[in-house]
Amino acid sequence: MKSNPHLLIIFLGIIFVSFNLRAPITSVGPVIDLIQAQYNLNSSMAGFITTLPLLAFAIFSPFVAKINHKIGHGLTMFAGLLLIIIGELVRSYTNVYGLFIGTILIGIGIAIGNVLIPSVIKHKFEKNVGSIISIYITGMCIFAALGSGLSIPATEIFGWNTSLAIWVILALLALVIWLPQLRKSENYNNSDDLKLEEIMQSKSIWKSPLAWWVTLYMGTQSLLFYTLITWIPSILIFKDFDSHFSGMMLLLFQLVGLPATLIVPIIADKIKHQKFIATIISLIYLLGIVTLLFAQSTFSVILSMIFIGLGTGGAISLAIGFISLRTPHVKKAAELSGMSQSAGYLFAAVGPILIGFIFDVTKSWTNALLVLIALILLLILFGLKAGRDELTHY
Repeated sequence: MKSNPHLLIIFLGIIFVSFNLRAPITSVGPVIDLIQAQYNLNSSMAGFITTLPLLAFAIFSPFVAKINHKIGHGLTMFAGLLLIIIGELVRSYTNVYGLFIGTILIGIGIAIGNVLIPSVIKHKFEKNVGSIISIYITGMCIFAALGSGLSIPATEIFGWNTSLAIWVILALLALVIWLPQLRKSENYNNSDDLKLEEIMQSKSIWKSPLAWWVTLYMGTQSLLFYTLITWIPSILIFKDFDSHFSGMMLLLFQLVGLPATLIVPIIADKIKHQKFIATIISLIYLLGIVTLLFAQSTFSVILSMIFIGLGTGGAISLAIGFISLRTPHVKKAAELSGMSQSAGYLFAAVGPILIGFIFDVTKSWTNALLVLIALILLLILFGLKAGRDELTHY
């Protein structure tokens, strides 16, 4: 990158885009009770605020690769950042309808980045995929954590509306840094890819069993992450911890996950299969949820957040790493990225609503946490299947 200014600019663009792919969502959890109170929403409807971006991911993700193929990564990502900016303003400064409409726009914008960036990395940094993915995911997770941790302090100063809208600043910065890419119109298919595409063009990646295992892994870890982001503060408040402590725990579990997001893709890129590392990640995750289930003291809550953080950080980085590791070339990476983030996030969208519904019915978080434990057991199975040393043949 030092000898290639173009690659350096793309690298910076990837990093700043990553800052915008979680913070607009994770900043909602700590203030969900305030949003509920202002708009008189029940827990299921409050969970729907976090679910809407996931539905947007699911519906729009399959189209990103096609749009990118027609207009290039520069304009496609620029449009995504514009949607994030507009969505954040509409969500914060209109009314209850704008709350949901703005959230949808944010979701579509983030979906573009979710799908596009892994394929850009594979195309531009093919020899350093593991390292670039680790930096990309770490940047995303740092600002996801900041979104959670700064939400309550910012709300106390500005109110919850502006505390959510303040992330527009990051999106504007990313937009400016991404501007040079608008001058580039690139065809992602090199000559080898075109030959391979001609051989494989009649086959759909949606028919690949391996692609489905990657998708199930992506969907399950996403369901767990977004459910926890939405409800951890409420779970801790229910256990008689105050809102400040609950918000800090949301920040803690995301910060603790940063070493895992940095290290796991690099390790995964250097080993033939990822079954062992996927299992270890899930077992740590499982230990965290079980600890949270029985936690009553400050120490036990902190311990549970540490384990959960390592589990979420490792799982999300491995899920995104699978997109490059299980595909033979850039076009298939874009297709698998679209598939895994479409079907995967459709599955994940159930999480916040389901957990909110279980709490509304039972008036306890015990059954909800037991459901999450069962899902982590499934995550172990999906990791064993997706972690096999092979490429999708579709």
